[in-house]
Amino acid sequence: MSGLDIEKIRRDFPALERYTWFQNGGVSITPRPVADAYADLMQELLEHGPVHIIYPDMEWPRRARSMERIARFFSVEKDELALMRGVSEAYQTVLRGLEWRAGDQIILTADEEAALLLPALHLRDLFGVEVIRMPLIPDTEQQVEALKNCMTERTKLVALSHVGTDIGFRIPAKELCDAARESGIMTFLDLAHSAGLYPMPLRELGCDFAGILSYKWMYAPYSAGVLFIRKERLHDIQVTYAGGRSEKSLDFDHDTYEMHETAQRFEYGPWPWPLVHAWARALDYLDEYGLENIWRRTVSLCNRLKDGLKNIPGARLLTPESPDFSAALVTFELAGWKGKELVKALRDRWNIIIKNPAPDSMECLRTSIAFFLLEQEIDTLLEALNTLSHEK
Repeated sequence: MSGLDIEKIRRDFPALERYTWFQNGGVSITPRPVADAYADLMQELLEHGPVHIIYPDMEWPRRARSMERIARFFSVEKDELALMRGVSEAYQTVLRGLEWRAGDQIILTADEEAALLLPALHLRDLFGVEVIRMPLIPDTEQQVEALKNCMTERTKLVALSHVGTDIGFRIPAKELCDAARESGIMTFLDLAHSAGLYPMPLRELGCDFAGILSYKWMYAPYSAGVLFIRKERLHDIQVTYAGGRSEKSLDFDHDTYEMHETAQRFEYGPWPWPLVHAWARALDYLDEYGLENIWRRTVSLCNRLKDGLKNIPGARLLTPESPDFSAALVTFELAGWKGKELVKALRDRWNIIIKNPAPDSMECLRTSIAFFLLEQEIDTLLEALNTLSHEK
């Protein structure tokens, strides 16, 4: 159906021989070609030393190629990307680049994890910023209306997870970003749980800023990331932390400098370039199989799990059933069971690795559906849940 040779693909993931893997949304397991590329870089370091010092004519062009590869994957310009450690740093760069005053507002979704929520709450306590939580509605027109009802003349930023970390709700990002832009409000998207699942021409999403990381649905080693800054917005946020690599030029004699006229002005300090190079290789790996194929299989497997949950006593799906409002995360609860109890039972009795979402109030499981999973692995999970449903 998807045009993918799943058995061949699974041979790229030898870790799958050890367990049934439903935790890719935490940190992905890494396929052999990507791990081999990273190992080659480490071997190069061992045999030759730091290549940017010993062989700069080789390493600097390689760095440019890796950044160009990442930019091409998202159909943006390399100058619109700044290297970051992940979404959190990308988001903080945007937040700290804005001037906040008491009474300013920031809008988040109702399903946000610490990466977006905690910094917003910190702004509240530092500056008196009001944090607005937008309800999630599985209807595009109603969702846009919900955002409009939240926005006021005091709203400074709309910061949204494209796919919510805990419930897995996928927002209509373009429509929401367009609505914010019409009101003159800037937008940030957290793409942790959507980037790598399907083709994503980033500028078409309409966001002004986005945080992207390498190690969930793009299968690169932990951890690297980028901040996307729409080039038209480059000067709408200030550089809060300037350091080595922020500068286009620096005159040590006269203490003058000039910042890059690209997103690189927001970079400073050293970067783990082998991880960035491995990320670029991971993007080649995804393109070899085709994001359209990966997305079709992801939807098929998610539908299989969602449909199967309907037949289990006490099971309740929390993620929207429609793939228009969900992605590769499927969250559900099982009556009578606490989330941590389910995690332990599934690990101890069926060798299934799965996640209980972070909020203590959420007694549920979040299932990450990677494209390399087998239909029988979905069925094994369903059979296990059915067994457990009769034990409470």
